[in-house]
Amino acid sequence: MTIKIPYGTKFQFDQHTFRFGQEVVELIDSSPIKDNPGALRSRFQEDGYLFIRGFHDAQKSQLAASFTLGAIADRGGLKEGTPIESRIVGRENQSFSFFRQTEVAHAKEILDLVDSNDTFCFFERFFHNKKVITFDKRWLRCMANGGCNHFHYDQVYVGRGTPNRCTMWSALTDISLEDGPLVICLGSHQHKKLRETYGKMDMDRDLIDAVFTSDPAELVHKFGFKLATAHFHPGDVVIFGMFMMHSTAPNLSDRYRISIDTRYQPADEERDDRFFFREDGKWLGNFYNKGVTYKPMDELRRQWGLT
Repeated sequence: MTIKIPYGTKFQFDQHTFRFGQEVVELIDSSPIKDNPGALRSRFQEDGYLFIRGFHDAQKSQLAASFTLGAIADRGGLKEGTPIESRIVGRENQSFSFFRQTEVAHAKEILDLVDSNDTFCFFERFFHNKKVITFDKRWLRCMANGGCNHFHYDQVYVGRGTPNRCTMWSALTDISLEDGPLVICLGSHQHKKLRETYGKMDMDRDLIDAVFTSDPAELVHKFGFKLATAHFHPGDVVIFGMFMMHSTAPNLSDRYRISIDTRYQPADEERDDRFFFREDGKWLGNFYNKGVTYKPMDELRRQWGLT
């Protein structure tokens, strides 16, 4: 059953408390227009994102989550004596990011979901019936208590090659407001100054700290953005472009929050080769400049007049 968030509900994000209907709103569900590519493209252009409930098959989503929890259990991450499906975090409170562990992130249970025929058919229609490819790197994240990301544009991390690229964030477990859901900043994809300064950066080329801010209140009160999120169910997804400011809220629960983000683009457009397998069976990724100092974002923001 889909859980709607009532007006006035409190949303805790670090030390800040926001309320639904004021500083934060619920994502608009695009599942009613999922099979209408033209309507999807129009909404994506205007809103900067597509939230689609039940995008992935529910059974496949459950299998992917169960497999990932098994990988966590094998590494001692779950609380002793608790059933795997409860997702209870162990004493070490360890988060797991199965990025380079291809035996996990590229397992059949995972790829049957994010590389499914339904997924590729969706993106092929979305990209005007073009053949589609996806990055070899899969960002499979398992956040323990306190685990989160910080606000950024994907462009700064994975923006080389075509600008015609989408991120798909997929919930593999039930993710309530307490579990640390994905949060986007409405209208941030159209913020001219952000796009022309921060959005022009490449963290590896320009040697910069890529996180724009860790403070959601700054984005609300200084930049005027509304935050948007939802109570996610397994198989729900959010699809967004390279210039959508987003983060995840801290996980305030004792359960693992499991999600995976993947990237899709037309096959005939330029790739970002950092995230595709090389001959050695690995990808380069970010942070490949060894022994260098990354310029602090605060310093750059002062130069850009975005403090």
